[in-house]
Amino acid sequence: MVKTDLTVFKNIISLFSIRFAGYIIPLITLPYLVKVLQPVGFGYLSFGIAVLQYCTLVVNYGFDLSATRKIAQNRENVHYISDIFWNILFLRLFISLVGFLVLVVFIHLFPDLYRIKWILLWGYLSVLGTALFPMWLFQGKEQLGRISAARIFLQISCVPLFFVFVKNTQDDWVASLIYALPQLLISVVAVYIIHKRKWIVLKKIKLATIKKELIDGWHLFISTAAISLYTTTITVVLGIVSGPYSVAIYTSANKILQAAQGLYQPISSAFYPRINNLMKENKQLAFKTIRKLFKIQFVITICISVGLFLFSNIVVDILYGDDYRNAALILQLLSPIPIVVGCSNIFGIQILLTCGYKKEFSTILLISGLINMILIFPLCYKFNEFGAAFSVLITEIFVTVSMLFVVILKKIPVWESKRNV
Repeated sequence: MVKTDLTVFKNIISLFSIRFAGYIIPLITLPYLVKVLQPVGFGYLSFGIAVLQYCTLVVNYGFDLSATRKIAQNRENVHYISDIFWNILFLRLFISLVGFLVLVVFIHLFPDLYRIKWILLWGYLSVLGTALFPMWLFQGKEQLGRISAARIFLQISCVPLFFVFVKNTQDDWVASLIYALPQLLISVVAVYIIHKRKWIVLKKIKLATIKKELIDGWHLFISTAAISLYTTTITVVLGIVSGPYSVAIYTSANKILQAAQGLYQPISSAFYPRINNLMKENKQLAFKTIRKLFKIQFVITICISVGLFLFSNIVVDILYGDDYRNAALILQLLSPIPIVVGCSNIFGIQILLTCGYKKEFSTILLISGLINMILIFPLCYKFNEFGAAFSVLITEIFVTVSMLFVVILKKIPVWESKRNV
């Protein structure tokens, strides 16, 4: 048990380090980028990155969760893991190729995309990197130490490139390329580590296995697609309805929020494969672990939300300056989200998914995404970036309440510590 807890702790540290590199390190370059690119140029860059996130979403499909669960429950079965690895790698590469062709067509169909074509085309390297990087394998095996260290090193190494090569408003595509480099390079490191540790052997691609992986990941793909309706889509809608300035203001606040959420999300990510494994071997212990995680995460998210609300003006002023003053108000509106999302993570991912309620999980997120789509256009049209913040907050609250309702409806005995399950 001590060894188990130590492994989880190490993985929390590793995932926290990745989040730190992914959210905190970009904040180092943000003051420079918003100054050099100016609000409009930074808005175009943010708009382009948001569009590319759709491509990343499709490439990920639902494999990050579905494959992680399978690896966690069969981590010593080399042939089983190899089957999953090669088939998912093939699927991701195929999807990324199709996605690139679709993106090229869309660039020539829509003027808003054609205006930022170089941001999109160079930035697509990050999508290719995502296709090649099997994070789910490392997470399922709970072996995140070296790959996390390598990822952080690559991201830190790329930071100086922004200051060297991004010099004016015309260099937005250069910034997009530099953002993509770490994701592409880490996939090379991952392949080396996997080969060295002999985690996989060569296997033929099987149509039946591909079909099974697609089916297993479908509900999770729908879930992540639905989530994008009230996360990524907001940036795109703002760019269309309100223009690049509103995108810059909202994105600036949202980046700080994401960095703050990175303080607790590694904890739940590290516990997910462990809870999956326990659900197979000892449900009572799995529920006990969930209760423990809920207490820890709830305290942390309260502190984060209060901190965001109280210190938003100071943080925005330090990072962005006077031109982005409205970002502080947006950040205050978004400040309850860490508490809300922290709870929905427990109810949804840690309870519903690990107990096998994938369909209910994806249905909630799909409905939530549709509700947000109804809200977002009028709110963004009327209130610009403030409307975007309201729509996100309302949607996240709906998700959390719905997840809790299903947990109660299904009578999942997660809170009953003395009951045999």
